[in-house]
Amino acid sequence: MRLRQVRRVAQGLGVVLAFLGVAGIGMTHVIYPGLHCYACPWAVTVCPVGLLQNLVIARTVPLYFVGALTLYGVALGRGWCGWFCPFGTLNDLLAFRRRRFGKGLTATKFAVLVGTVIVAWRVADSWFCKLCPEASLVASLPYLGMGLAQVNTPFLIHMGTLAGTLVGMVLVARFWCRYLCPMGALLSLFNRVSLFGLRVEGERCTACGVCGRVCPMGIEPHRDINSTDCIKCGRCVTGCPTRALSLGFSLPGKEGRDPLRRPRARPRADGVSSHQ
Repeated sequence: MRLRQVRRVAQGLGVVLAFLGVAGIGMTHVIYPGLHCYACPWAVTVCPVGLLQNLVIARTVPLYFVGALTLYGVALGRGWCGWFCPFGTLNDLLAFRRRRFGKGLTATKFAVLVGTVIVAWRVADSWFCKLCPEASLVASLPYLGMGLAQVNTPFLIHMGTLAGTLVGMVLVARFWCRYLCPMGALLSLFNRVSLFGLRVEGERCTACGVCGRVCPMGIEPHRDINSTDCIKCGRCVTGCPTRALSLGFSLPGKEGRDPLRRPRARPRADGVSSHQ
C-alpha cells in the first residue's frame, strides 16, 4: 500500500475514533492526540487544549497532561497533525490552493497557545473554547441540529470564527495548522526529537526544490527537515524525483535527520564568489 493510501486510512481512523460516541460508548479520560472538542455530542476523548485551560483555571499541576503530551510528542511529534487529527484532515480536504505568504507568521500559533494559557489564568475561563472553529463545527452545529442549542451571540461568534477559518483553509493550504493551532504548537516542541520523522540522503538530493513546492506547510523539507512546521505528511517523500527523502521511525540522532547545509560560496580567481 502506498504512503498516501496508508495516510488516508490513518486519517479515517482518527475521524472514527474522534466520533466513536455515536456507537454509544461513554466518555473516557484519554487525551485525544489532536484538536477535537470534548463538547462534541459524539466525543469520547478529552480535548487537550480544553483540558489545559481547565487545569490552569483550577491551579492544578498538569502532570497527566504533560505526561500524555510528552508520550504523543516523542512518538510522532506533529505527525499527529498530518496523520490523525480530524481538523487537520479537513484542512487537507479544503486545500485547493497552495498559496504561500507570511512564512514568519507561522510563529503566531505559539502566540495563540501562550495567550490561551494567560487568559485562562487571568479570567478563569476557557475562552479558546468559545472561539475554537473546531468546536463550532463538531459541537455548536450538531447541538443546533439536535434542538439543544439556539442562535444567540455565542453561537454567532462560533460561526464567525468557523467561517473565517474555512475561508483561510481554502485560500492557504493547512491555514489553521500553520498559523493558529495551539495543539500544533505544543506538538511542534517535540518535532525534531520524535521517533517518527523525515530523513534525507544528501548523496541523492539535488536541491531541485520539488519537495518544497509540494509541501502543504510551505517549508523546504531538505533544508529544514522535521522543523516545527513539518506535519510529516509524506508528500515531499512521494514527490521527490530522486527518492532522497524517506519517512519512518528512527532515533533523532540518526544520520539523515539533520537538515542539509546550503552550499558555501567560494571565491573565483576574478574575486567574484561562486557556489560549489
